[in-house]
Amino acid sequence: MIILEDLIKFSDGVRMIMILHRGKEGGTKDEPQHSAHKKITTNTDEFFKVLDEFKDIKSKSKLPLRIYSCVNKRSIKKAIREFKTRQLDIDYADEREHKLFYLDIKNRWISCLMKPSCREETFFLIDIDDNKVVSIADTIIYAKRKLEELDIKIICTYLTKNGSHIITKPFNPALWDNDLGEIKKDGLLLLDY
Repeated sequence: MIILEDLIKFSDGVRMIMILHRGKEGGTKDEPQHSAHKKITTNTDEFFKVLDEFKDIKSKSKLPLRIYSCVNKRSIKKAIREFKTRQLDIDYADEREHKLFYLDIKNRWISCLMKPSCREETFFLIDIDDNKVVSIADTIIYAKRKLEELDIKIICTYLTKNGSHIITKPFNPALWDNDLGEIKKDGLLLLDY
């Protein structure tokens, strides 16, 4: 998991934190916990307060829950513009869609905030999963060497349940070898599993 020193770098500004039961681990969208636990924070103190709250929920759950946060700060101004656009568009939808939009307003807002065009900064997350051919440790070494060759700044590296995440400054994805890991231009940090 990500260590506190590195996590502090990704706790300031507007962030979304969520706790969920992943589909890969038996979760479904019909479960209340799948969508009920998403919160927006605006500073480091709020971030860690919500993280502690979610860790408490996770510790009491019988389900294998995971806690995620966005790697990039979000822009409220950009998200408001996106939300207003969607709000105007829904005026021309059928009555059912119009009603659903407003009955699910919190998730609609979070969806706008999490749209890649609504990020305030840009970090890439390289997701390295166990590929059964080369060990995770070797893949991490190869990935770091490739990043070094490309002169790409690594912000942090941490282990996940099935591999590792490497957070970097943005770079040209065409230069990357996808066998080393998937580039997520606006990925989610795995905070706890």
